[in-house]
Amino acid sequence: MIKFFRNWCEGIIVAVVISIIIETILPEGKNKKYVNIIVGIYLIFTILSPFLSKFNNRELNNIDLPTIQTSNDIKNTANIRQLYLDGIKESIKSNINNKFAYKINDLEISYDENYENINKIIIKIKKSNTNEIEKIQIGNNIEKKENYSELIEYLNENYNIDKQNIIIK
Repeated sequence: MIKFFRNWCEGIIVAVVISIIIETILPEGKNKKYVNIIVGIYLIFTILSPFLSKFNNRELNNIDLPTIQTSNDIKNTANIRQLYLDGIKESIKSNINNKFAYKINDLEISYDENYENINKIIIKIKKSNTNEIEKIQIGNNIEKKENYSELIEYLNENYNIDKQNIIIK
């Protein structure tokens, strides 16, 4: 009860200080009387608000408000989850396409049980820059492996995926 009274008094004091500041800043003129009326209504509302809220709570308890029924249908939940996962995939694809010169052919993502963190990501990419000509070596057929360290570092920093769980083909 004392806490309620203390909070109520603090609210009144703040309202009075605000009204005094408004009245001192406002220049003399025709509009000042309208501002004073609004400030007075604000002060009255501040003084009466605890009592009005108690009254409103009693009234609301007696009124049957309409409720909205939500569906816990598993199919809807699965659709929402799939939309969420597709959005993350598209986000990763567009970020990689914009930041690096790679075109993503396929993207597989595995999540934790709450779908909050990405556990593993498998990306099948190819160079999207078609102007480069690859070197052809005749003889010792040594396959040149692309270095994706920048891409792996980017996925690790931005999507919090362990580097060991990032597989790029």
